[in-house]
Amino acid sequence: MNNSLFFQKRLFLLKPLGILTAGARVWQVSLGLGISWFLLNTPPLNFLLGQSTIILAQTTPQPDVNSLFKTGIEQFRQGLFTEALTTFKTVLEKQQKPAEIAQTLTYIGEVYSNLGNDSEALKVLQQALNSYRQLNQQAENKNPEYQTGISRSLNLIGFAYRNQNQVSEALKLHQEALQIAKSINDRANIAESLHNLASDYSTLKQYDQALKLYQEARKVREEVGDKRDLSRTLNNLGALYLIQGDSQKALEIYQQALALRRQIGDQAGVGRLLSNMALLYRQLGDDSQALFYLKQASELMTRIEDNSSAAKIYNLIGEIQGKLKQTDQALTAYQTAIKLAKLANDQTNLSTALNNLATLYYAQGEYSQALETWKEALVILEKTGGQKAIQETQRSIDEVEKKQGSGV
Repeated sequence: MNNSLFFQKRLFLLKPLGILTAGARVWQVSLGLGISWFLLNTPPLNFLLGQSTIILAQTTPQPDVNSLFKTGIEQFRQGLFTEALTTFKTVLEKQQKPAEIAQTLTYIGEVYSNLGNDSEALKVLQQALNSYRQLNQQAENKNPEYQTGISRSLNLIGFAYRNQNQVSEALKLHQEALQIAKSINDRANIAESLHNLASDYSTLKQYDQALKLYQEARKVREEVGDKRDLSRTLNNLGALYLIQGDSQKALEIYQQALALRRQIGDQAGVGRLLSNMALLYRQLGDDSQALFYLKQASELMTRIEDNSSAAKIYNLIGEIQGKLKQTDQALTAYQTAIKLAKLANDQTNLSTALNNLATLYYAQGEYSQALETWKEALVILEKTGGQKAIQETQRSIDEVEKKQGSGV
């Protein structure tokens, strides 16, 4: 059974629209359009020259960079990651100042992380970090905005490293981010660093330390007042309580986080919380209620094109439907998971879905299809999987080949 919890991806440090982080601002950008701006933003003008009339065609005005930047933030806050990525890339093309570019690169990197593309996220975030460090050096360490940018970039890079199982490196980066945030009393980044450190310790199974840090992060989040960031910490806190076996406390925390997510219209956050609530009910043995929440979550994640998360959810749906003897539905769920994982280039969920599908084929006596599917999973696991998963899949292949050889 796949018991992976949906620990909240950072969906970072976003204040209400127009306020980004403590000490940060929405950059005012001069478009330098001069008189051409006037001509593009007025009704058609008729110039009478004797008997001739010259009509200047009206062009639909384009939003300025600042408006586009705000649009990207709003899309991001709603979990519309693909749309946000397109918007931020458009903003980047129009910017010239290093500080503006670094800020936008940070958001692009964060969006990539939320789309499950950590390798691309790391490339972009490293550019942002290098730029912020250079700007901070030029300002002789006297501009808190650049230090905020450094702390934020470190937090995001650390998150990407943790996703790649480089937890010790993530821990170092998050500790550095916390130190910088404390030095300028950046409460939002202090909370984010505490949140990320808690996630690091949770990954290392140091749950007592993780619980302490999540509680600290929660307190600061409540002071700062950003509902999204507070709900993220509540989500992870609930997941931690669930791991520790306190289902009632976990459910209480999840419901608080879900209410906040719905208030701000964050579809991705709602989807992840519904998934975690489903896992909670599954742990309590209530598969029907778990399935109810997972189906809602799958619709949300598919709608916003978070294909990696959607693939994970469909794997869970298939497992429950298989257990409930809903074989045809389970088959469809696994096939959907495979399709979505391929779209996301998510090798982990792809190999899981293939293994699940092969197991279902095997249980139905469809040995040829089971063998073909397990072999496909093995190819992926040999590139990306752990030794244990490779050995288990190989044993399944050997067992099917043995049955086929004996004519069973």
